[in-house]
Amino acid sequence: MQTLSFSTSGLSDDQAFSEWRDLLAPMVRVERARGGLAPRGNLTCTLLGEILFSRMTFNAQLMIRDRICADGTPDHVTTMLYPVGGLEGDLAGEAVSRQPTRIMAVDMAKQMFMRSHPSSAYGLTIPKTLLAGIDLRALPVRFDPERNRLLVARLNALSRSTQRSETVEAPVLEEELVAFVRRLLDRSRCRDVLQGAELDASVVELAERMIERYLPVLEISPAFIAERLGISRSTLYRAFERTGGVMQRVWELRLDGIRAALDDPFEIRSLEALALAHGFKSVAHMSRSFRLRFGESPGAWRRERMQQEKAASRADRGLAHSWYDRLGHAA
Repeated sequence: MQTLSFSTSGLSDDQAFSEWRDLLAPMVRVERARGGLAPRGNLTCTLLGEILFSRMTFNAQLMIRDRICADGTPDHVTTMLYPVGGLEGDLAGEAVSRQPTRIMAVDMAKQMFMRSHPSSAYGLTIPKTLLAGIDLRALPVRFDPERNRLLVARLNALSRSTQRSETVEAPVLEEELVAFVRRLLDRSRCRDVLQGAELDASVVELAERMIERYLPVLEISPAFIAERLGISRSTLYRAFERTGGVMQRVWELRLDGIRAALDDPFEIRSLEALALAHGFKSVAHMSRSFRLRFGESPGAWRRERMQQEKAASRADRGLAHSWYDRLGHAA
């Protein structure tokens, strides 16, 4: 998988605004919000065949697609997930409100005028050529709860896999993503995220996905997991007996989730928010457990990763522009 990363960290306000505006120019026109700070942000984009997956953080700013911009890129559909923050404003004449954890779908042939809050976001941009046969005129700005849940789970999994540089071939991943998105947009019957045919059928895999889904729940128990998987507790115990037990795995997944968030330069939640989101009673409880497993405090871990991110060189934004321009037109 090919990945490019950009950051305005450490730049003056004027330079950050200039570079951020130029980087996003093919997609949106960025302007300063009234009374706001100079627009800036961070972006990582990964090319998956003809699909572009992006991860972003940015401050409050205006994001505008006027007729000129929309006419220049009419052949893409983008879905955006905002774990933190979000956009609100006008999309093709429809009022859109900020709804964190809800997918926003955008036909890039349409105009928009949006105001962002300080946000982190995942985006998936797909050329319409890969969605032939689907009536995109009926593309909803918001998906129904079942489709939203499926796409949120897929975008979160995609974020993890691209961060870890997993050895999945881009064409294979592209084919899976296109089939998945076509199923959502074609309004075929959606099943619960743990019953989808695309997911691994093993008990351990299903249980781990269930645990990750319910990490904010303080009292995850074997009975809780087994009931939602539709299996007996004895079956669950047998599946995890070689890895130290199911509750040991719950503890590991909580801490692995915290570490992944602290490693992520696009994760802007506080330690308090991360502790609650991963099922810890307090920051102190989370910090003790984190230090026990990884040898240092969560705060120190995050500071080290931030310093590494600032030291990284910025990629060529012209190459990122060419990726976007080529979507749907690959040779």
